[in-house]
Amino acid sequence: MGSLNFITSPYLLASFGMLFVAIVILVVAANGIIADRRRLARRLEAPQQYHARGGVAPKIALDDDILQKFARFVTPTDDKETAQTRLRLIRAGFRLPSAVRIFHLSRAVFSVTYALLGAIILPILVGSLPLPILVLLILFSFIIGFLLPSLWIDFLISRRKQMAEEGFPDTLDLLLVCIEAGQGFDQAARRIARELKGHNKVLAEEFSIMNDELWAGKDRVAVFRDFSQRLALDDITAFVTVLRQSDEFGVSVAEAIRVYAADMRHKRVMRAEEKANMMPLKLALASMFFTVPPTMLIMVGPSLLMILRAFTGGHGG
Repeated sequence: MGSLNFITSPYLLASFGMLFVAIVILVVAANGIIADRRRLARRLEAPQQYHARGGVAPKIALDDDILQKFARFVTPTDDKETAQTRLRLIRAGFRLPSAVRIFHLSRAVFSVTYALLGAIILPILVGSLPLPILVLLILFSFIIGFLLPSLWIDFLISRRKQMAEEGFPDTLDLLLVCIEAGQGFDQAARRIARELKGHNKVLAEEFSIMNDELWAGKDRVAVFRDFSQRLALDDITAFVTVLRQSDEFGVSVAEAIRVYAADMRHKRVMRAEEKANMMPLKLALASMFFTVPPTMLIMVGPSLLMILRAFTGGHGG
């Protein structure tokens, strides 16, 4: 019973959570330092390679060489699984070429680390445990370490989606103002990326990427499609559909955005009304959950104690 209470103890869960956060901070910091040093080294080596090749430009490295020696151990061989993992990491805000390898390596590191910590710390804190229970606890620690990176990625994805969804209606109004002022869509996207840096970093980053892709000459339909896939929101997907149709059929972008902005404002009001209508139900459920059990305990508790005493101590007296 004592071991079960220790397993469900909040101190153990808090210790695992603090360890996970500390390891994440160390990995991110080390990754940033290594990436900055490698970028600086490549920029310094580029002119030397250019002159060494007799004026021929060196081959551009399309993939980061971090963890290259561990690639076959930490990267899945299935291309579909790798593409899905890369899309999840992009939606979470990680766009480095080595992000997939770092993600899989972090899962392996966390799993082994948590299992070793469980095998070392649990016998010291709890004392002697039966071997099956100890193995079960170590396996439980291993599973926690394996799932924590995925849960962290899902949390970052949901947070970015929430930020994008909350700031998109105002961004749409700003885009309409810029286009009606005489700017093109590319100039408006660049202006929005500058204006939103201090207010909504997610949309500022996504509009900046979209603007860079448009300036690089990428197909506009592909740019809009990638923009909607990175955010994975229904409102933004519909907005991208409006942009693509206006670009294909020659419809005025300002008129299409004006109609869609009015629809977005209507949806925002409907969402606020829906949340307001759900508030009484949530309050009623919370009141029942926090009021009825204590009341029943206060009312029935003394009677239950008297009955138990009558059945247990009455005959002995």
